[in-house]
Amino acid sequence: MKLEWHVWIFLLGAVKGLDMDRLERSYIEGKTPDTTNIHGTNVATLSQTPPEGQQISTDGWTANCTSVASGHDCNQAFDADNSTYWQSASGTTIQSITIHLGDAEMAISGIVVVPLQGQNDTHLIEQHEVFLSNDGDNWERVAYGTWWPDESLKVAAFQPRKAKHVRLSAPAPTGIAISDISIYQDRYITPDPSLGAWGPTIDFPLVPVSAAVDAHSGELVAWSAWGYDQFTSGKAAKTQTATWSPTKQSVTRRTITDTHHDMFCSGISLDENSKIIVTGGADGGETSIYNTTDRDWFVGEGMNKDRGYQATTLLSDGRMFVIGGSWSGGVGGKNGEVYDVKTNTWDELPNAKVSAMYTKDRRTYRRDNHGWLFGWTDGYTFQAGPSEQMNWYGSADSGSTNGAGNRTGDQDAMCGNAVMYDNGKILTFGGSPWYEDKNATTNANIISLDKPSQDPSVIANAGGGMNYARTFHSSVVLPDGTVFVNGGQSYGVPFGQNDVQMTPELFIPDSSSENGGTWKTLQTNTIIRVYHSLSLLLQDGTVFTGGGGLCGSCESNHFDGQIYTPPYLLKADGSLRDRPEIQSVTPSTAKPGTTVEVTTAGPVDTQAAIIRYGSTTHTVNTDQRRIGVELKSTGDNKYTFDIPSEAGRAIPGYYMLFVMKDGTPSHSVNIQVTSD
Repeated sequence: MKLEWHVWIFLLGAVKGLDMDRLERSYIEGKTPDTTNIHGTNVATLSQTPPEGQQISTDGWTANCTSVASGHDCNQAFDADNSTYWQSASGTTIQSITIHLGDAEMAISGIVVVPLQGQNDTHLIEQHEVFLSNDGDNWERVAYGTWWPDESLKVAAFQPRKAKHVRLSAPAPTGIAISDISIYQDRYITPDPSLGAWGPTIDFPLVPVSAAVDAHSGELVAWSAWGYDQFTSGKAAKTQTATWSPTKQSVTRRTITDTHHDMFCSGISLDENSKIIVTGGADGGETSIYNTTDRDWFVGEGMNKDRGYQATTLLSDGRMFVIGGSWSGGVGGKNGEVYDVKTNTWDELPNAKVSAMYTKDRRTYRRDNHGWLFGWTDGYTFQAGPSEQMNWYGSADSGSTNGAGNRTGDQDAMCGNAVMYDNGKILTFGGSPWYEDKNATTNANIISLDKPSQDPSVIANAGGGMNYARTFHSSVVLPDGTVFVNGGQSYGVPFGQNDVQMTPELFIPDSSSENGGTWKTLQTNTIIRVYHSLSLLLQDGTVFTGGGGLCGSCESNHFDGQIYTPPYLLKADGSLRDRPEIQSVTPSTAKPGTTVEVTTAGPVDTQAAIIRYGSTTHTVNTDQRRIGVELKSTGDNKYTFDIPSEAGRAIPGYYMLFVMKDGTPSHSVNIQVTSD
């Protein structure tokens, strides 16, 4: 496909009426990056979606730069001639180009940069920052991060901001060269702090399909597949990873070859000590472990069965349970097995029957994908979906399977979400009867767990159902017990970008309500988040949401993430609220039933929460769970609360403790719940 720059249009979303088998073949094959013709030169697009809105005419633009190599002035970066380009001089630590768009204020939504072609990896931009300004003096950073160091198009998309000036900066002591810069404008979305706020955007050198938060550093560790922009179904024995540091405001990349594991489409769980355990996927039998203390990857013992799209969860005794995963290694028979983290051994559970959780998807290899698993008491796992049928899986001896009834008023909900938002209460929502090529639903249910021997209670039509039908969406439980939901499609097409939902929403629990709560719409976003996107709660109570794509030339790759700030952190004028502060927690490591003492900088609310760190891929985050705790004052801003006494209600691992003041959460402090 060769499109003129002004008609760079992305069409995959129109595939809804096409043959799904043909589409599936195209993205499993992992096609090479597409190209577009820009001013007579073919440039690799990496099949990215451009920023929302329209490209701005360059008429009337002026520019200045930190430095200029002889004959390559600033304005040659936007003169519609690829034989000319701006090149900075070498020797300056930070290089930047600042463009004045004219006197009219515009709602800027992003930039697209064409690196100088054929330069043999010299003068490329990797680390970068994008700033906007109205007056040329006061600047707001709207995007930053790291681009992959090649000659493909570089995109930075962000929530539209009104501006007259745009600046791109990059640390490049050897100089940088840019053939073309395009700037986009879109409709302005009036800020409303009561709905939260979007920004900034963090650019990644890969499509972040999978990710976990490192409890020790607060960093987000993300990965794609063997390729940073595509995958194939074969075994590649390596994975592209990137780490974003919220404190350093930086993104670093790394190719992992030591574990000989393509971790695309894997299962993920955080163990008791916050190590990230990644199983199966494209290399179906492998186990890789990221040690968050050493910040390095290690080889774990391989599973007994090859699996991809399986689900995993930690058990009450610290072992890890896995089930399903027919995307890799053959279809069917993917019964349960458990991994003992301490001994690095796997044991099969032949009586933990995967067939009990099959959906009715028309494709047999889809029927056991992305299970909604929740580790619970006595070594049991509750499977809430996506099958309509729910089950209890036991891990003793050879395992066990016991039906737990159906989600009332629901159906199979492939690629829907399930979140434990409070003390054994699970919210399920969205999804569709088949993995793809079906309408999504607004269905929502509240499931309340008690004993593994009992069927849970189910409230149908929770909150009256979502405002928007969604599949391929992502979600995060927040410190106040609400559940943030973002992205998705109303009609599920992997890698499609039609029928997208751009307005997130919030579930607000209310135990006094017949439906268990209400749904509220939030601030509309302008970056599409559908298949292969994710969301994770951060230590400061904000949400990282990003990704989507990883499909070669299917034109829906999103090499970025974005920060959403919930309303509980914002004043009416949009500035940040004052927050309560945790000064100390004793002990910081606790067994079930332990009483924990908390000292704060001032009085706080009696209601607080511990939230387990999350790990996520393909709509599944079996690690996150929130447990509401009651603070009992002991005087002098000292409080106590109890870890649940029954092991498994708080599965072992690291949790973020948040205290609240008038509805505003503190920055979190870690508490490790150990196995009993």
